[in-house]
Amino acid sequence: MAGLFRRGTEVSDVREKNSKLEKEVGMGEGNITYLTPDAEFKGTIKFTRTLKIDGKFDGEMLTDEGEVIVGSTGAVKANIKAKNAIVEGQVDGNIIASERVELRKNAKLMGDLQAKTLVIDEGVIFVGKCSVHPEGFTERPKMNENKTAGKAL
Repeated sequence: MAGLFRRGTEVSDVREKNSKLEKEVGMGEGNITYLTPDAEFKGTIKFTRTLKIDGKFDGEMLTDEGEVIVGSTGAVKANIKAKNAIVEGQVDGNIIASERVELRKNAKLMGDLQAKTLVIDEGVIFVGKCSVHPEGFTERPKMNENKTAGKAL
């Protein structure tokens, strides 16, 4: 019985953490895909909801309606196309967001950025070109091809 009780407590803790994460990203009811700090993934990932990365990712992220969160321990070498992006860790690649990009304290972005809305906290390192237009883009400006995206982390 004690083993079952502990397992139930762990599941409860995970649910509590997911609930806090959903509130943090402003989602009431949604599925969050989570890449843990000890995980590494290479390739192209397509998704429709929220993807949080605290591990290492190398490749390309594509979503029309989803959100990408690069956590404080996240290390991403990829071009990102999403509705919204929140960066707390490191991104080495371009970000194209149809809505909003947030670069939070201690984030590092090495690449070009395009969005309707941009929020940059104090302490962020951003090396690249930035294109922000509140009404969106009728024609996508060309982003520089990032030579580091796709190389091993």
